[in-house]
Amino acid sequence: MQDLTYNIHNLPEPRRVEGVTVDNFKQRVTDDYSPAVIPGFADQWPLVNAAKESEQALCDYLVDVSTNTPLPLVLLPHKTKGRMFYSEDMRAMNFQKAQATLQQALAHMQHFAQSNRELAVDRVCVQSVRIKDVMPKLEDELANPLRPGNHPFIWLGNPVTVAAHFDEAHNIAVVAAGVRRFTLFPPEQIDNLYIGPLEHTPAGQPVSLVDLHCPDLTRFPKYAEAFKHALSVELRPGDAIYIPSPWWHSVESQSNINVLVNYWWSGNFVSSALPFPMLIHAIQALKHLPIDQQTAWKHMLNHYLSTDESLHEHIPPSVRGVLGMRNQTTINRVHNWLKHKIGR
Repeated sequence: MQDLTYNIHNLPEPRRVEGVTVDNFKQRVTDDYSPAVIPGFADQWPLVNAAKESEQALCDYLVDVSTNTPLPLVLLPHKTKGRMFYSEDMRAMNFQKAQATLQQALAHMQHFAQSNRELAVDRVCVQSVRIKDVMPKLEDELANPLRPGNHPFIWLGNPVTVAAHFDEAHNIAVVAAGVRRFTLFPPEQIDNLYIGPLEHTPAGQPVSLVDLHCPDLTRFPKYAEAFKHALSVELRPGDAIYIPSPWWHSVESQSNINVLVNYWWSGNFVSSALPFPMLIHAIQALKHLPIDQQTAWKHMLNHYLSTDESLHEHIPPSVRGVLGMRNQTTINRVHNWLKHKIGR
């Protein structure tokens, strides 16, 4: 009998928020630092309506709005069962990369969709492509009314599972075709998720090594605690989910052909304002110092990351720099200072 103790299908769902508008988005969604489902967000999209009609109608619609620009294609051998992950020795990945036009990629996806899943047919997917670069006709149609000006990205493919990871930016992810399951963990569960290498990753961000469908509690015993705090939800075409950064989330596309559209934003104005590279730099700079120096730098970080503005009242506002009011002039000056210090 299957052990249902850690079955993600039994987890509670994130909060659901109805009637979200650009005027109440902050108050009703982002002011609460937790994921939120926005049902029916994209019910009126022609893309969603084509997907609801049939897989063929979906493919025809995408081909009609696409260019012949080559896309980055991920090829997942049959034995992976669609789980994008490491090879057994973790020295490489369990998938290959290629390039194909959208028409070619969709032909691969349809080949899988028309075959028996038990046959040795590779799965394919296209991950995170900016729509304006490959489907410019869709740019206006997919404009996000809650985040005007944010560029949409598209993800499409056969059933694929992406391990739990975090994004550096906040995210609204919209299911446009197929069914997707999102399983989410609060940032403070990092100790219990057994995160893999930071700079050697399947798709750019570090991932949890735990297989959520078959967790090995002998190897990963602390996952039992992470599971207690997890959320999970299955979304259908038209539904959206807001995922604040850096909540951990695994994404499982379940239908033969799936399409996701997402929007990232962070409020950062320059390329140096990226938390994850900062983390890598901090590890490189501090981790191998003697323990007393590490402790001293932890105190330093706690001091300067404090939201208590009174800690810096002794410095005149005009010369507080990065410790003061954030404006474009100060941001550019700090950016250039970092470029000089790190790039020398």
